Amino acid sequence: MDETEQVIKIDLSDLSKVMESQTRTIIESLRIPEGKGVVAPPKMSNAGKLVEQLKKVGKNDWMLTEQWTIVIPNYITHEIAAHLRDYVFVSDALNGEGDVANIPYVMDFDFEILGAVGNAFAGATANIITSLQTTLYESGAWTDVPYFMIERIDQNLLDELNSRFAVASVRSEDSEIMQLIMAGTTTNYAGNVTRRTGAANFYAANVPAAIRLLMLQGKNVKPGDCLLYLTPSAYTALLTELAASQIIAYAVPSIITQGIIEEYLGVRVVVGGYSPYQQRTNAATGTVDLCFLMRPKRAVALAPKRELLVESQKQVATRQLRLTASHTFAVRVLDFKEIVRIWTSYVRAGA
Repeated sequence: MDETEQVIKIDLSDLSKVMESQTRTIIESLRIPEGKGVVAPPKMSNAGKLVEQLKKVGKNDWMLTEQWTIVIPNYITHEIAAHLRDYVFVSDALNGEGDVANIPYVMDFDFEILGAVGNAFAGATANIITSLQTTLYESGAWTDVPYFMIERIDQNLLDELNSRFAVASVRSEDSEIMQLIMAGTTTNYAGNVTRRTGAANFYAANVPAAIRLLMLQGKNVKPGDCLLYLTPSAYTALLTELAASQIIAYAVPSIITQGIIEEYLGVRVVVGGYSPYQQRTNAATGTVDLCFLMRPKRAVALAPKRELLVESQKQVATRQLRLTASHTFAVRVLDFKEIVRIWTSYVRAGA
């Protein structure tokens, strides 16, 4: 060995003892306590339990005596169907109790301008904070399902059944909301947009015309806060007009590629499942479609009493299961001045 080389010695005699001690500690920490070494099966979901009980409907051990509820979903990003609960003011005033809804509301008002600084105000501004009362509406349907069909039910079919019930409940809300809106008179609304002479029954120009009428009522209008409620015939006319415009079709290609108008001039566009009709009073043209532009959060309040309720009842004589779904809610127009009525020229057949 060269005298210039340095020798380094490492003592590893205790390494094995240290490793053995640490390994023992790890094993002890992972040891399963006695009697707890069996892995429990995953818990069945509530829907899964419901499916299992439904399949026993024709047997003696059928124990489904309770109801079940369906949470009504929002569809705002999925389709152009109205589903007005996605847009109007939804209140929890009922909160599952009571038969009358008292909905608190802050009205629009203007300040009084004094003749000089320090003068007294002429009087109190009435009804700034008010409570609007409305009674309840109830909608629903029932159907009888044979035992042999129930025995074939699975999670997917139950989900689809619940979904159809939910859609029907939303459509009932739409129907009542539009019936109340239609009940207004000419002087109730913020204004009326009349039809233009031509082949189409609805024109894109109706939208800015309706926004103007809201502004003339002193409303703080932002197009993004507005909703345009169209009937199917009016929507078709608007789609046809916009698709024919090269500029609009270039700016919003979804009109051409998908045939969908979700917004126009910043205003949300929806198509009503129920077409409101009313006799024209300014011309003898028959019964025509009505459309509306509104600020829905300020125009209409919806107060659901509870989620959609589904009840089941065994029909032993006919060997069927009766399913009854019901929905209870309150609806109130808060301010007709937040709504503009738009006349179309679509005349119903036979009207």
